[in-house]
Amino acid sequence: MIIALCSTGDAMESPVDERFGRAAYFLFYNTITSEMVSVINEAKTAKGGAGALAVQLLVNNKAELLIAPEVGPQALDALKKFKIPAFKQGENTTPELAVLAWGNGSLEMIKDPGNKGLHKV
Repeated sequence: MIIALCSTGDAMESPVDERFGRAAYFLFYNTITSEMVSVINEAKTAKGGAGALAVQLLVNNKAELLIAPEVGPQALDALKKFKIPAFKQGENTTPELAVLAWGNGSLEMIKDPGNKGLHKV
């Protein structure tokens, strides 16, 4: 399984990013091979809709699950469309710790958007 994580840097030991759509990097961790790929989040500079653009980046990198601080309404809609479940990274300080927490079942699934973003009702 490929897990996408929000990070401030390009390593599993980097601090997690407290943003989703405007995270500095996305790390893609393969749970089967233990390999990780870091990708600069180009969506972070978008004037609007960064969350939905970030979801497209996840799809392009074959992410099957997301661990994030929260996601806005448009991003959550897009994640649901692509059947990518999202989990709250919680108090974990690095992507590495977030993956371990997910593995032991201690992360909560994101069911509701965490902010209003630019979602049109």
